[in-house]
Amino acid sequence: MGGRGSGGSRGGGGGGAAKKIPTGEGITDKQELINLYNSISGNSNLSIEQRVQAMHDINERIKELDAKKAEDTKQKRLDALAKARAKRAENLKNGIKPEKKEKKPRQKKAKMSMDSTVSDLKYNLRRGVESDGYISNSDFRVEDYGNSISVQIRYLGKWKNPSHARYEEDYDWQELRSSSRKQIDKVVKKLSKQSGRKISWGASEKNWIDIDIPKMKGD
Repeated sequence: MGGRGSGGSRGGGGGGAAKKIPTGEGITDKQELINLYNSISGNSNLSIEQRVQAMHDINERIKELDAKKAEDTKQKRLDALAKARAKRAENLKNGIKPEKKEKKPRQKKAKMSMDSTVSDLKYNLRRGVESDGYISNSDFRVEDYGNSISVQIRYLGKWKNPSHARYEEDYDWQELRSSSRKQIDKVVKKLSKQSGRKISWGASEKNWIDIDIPKMKGD
């Protein structure tokens, strides 16, 4: 009858070869090696010596992968540079001049934030433009168009029907009086200078004033 200890010691002499500790041999994925490293470090079934050795081996494999990646990246850059030089030499030989790339204008940072610009615009339009009715802060509509902010306000200033529609009621294309245009222009130009933004405006259908505030660096 074969008892519990009938063939070898606890270390595994007669019970077969000890189980091989994985050290990442053959693994080429860095994250997989990291996961294995973490798994080994927390494996209480292994002795401290076994864990230290296995973690060292895995770490060496990670370093080898990083070094290879860096070398591959360097080689790709050198290949791209060599290709570009060869292309330039070929174009020079054939009399082809390189195209000049247009430089994009450097975007400046505004003197005032967009929130402050919009807030000051509302305040100064209400204060500096005479209107037929009372204009409240809630009458303004602000919309974000990606590259700019549009501030829209209806019935700002004084309006009149054009001569050909003088006697029509509720006419959709009334004209903004010249005095109101001058007042709005004055507010917009002053705020453009203060904010550092090229603010523009125009009148549209049904007595709407549309003011465009371009976004700048930092918005």
